[in-house]
Amino acid sequence: MNFEALHKALGIFEHQRAFAEKLGYHESALSLILNHKRGLSPALAVKIEVATDSAVLREELLPEIFDRSWSQRNPIRKAS
Repeated sequence: MNFEALHKALGIFEHQRAFAEKLGYHESALSLILNHKRGLSPALAVKIEVATDSAVLREELLPEIFDRSWSQRNPIRKAS
């Protein structure tokens, strides 16, 4: 997991609480991930990509799972 990318995503939001709420995640669970005590799931990486409007991509967060072209081949579809 790329913690630099995760902290970049956090920086988009005013507070950790706002970031957690946008993800539909408990702030305490997000804190465990941010403090290197729990891993980041692929599903949460996708949620972060959506929450950041693709400013932080899933392949940045989890390069060991998603290759560089993943977002191009599987773009996030926005609800219309």
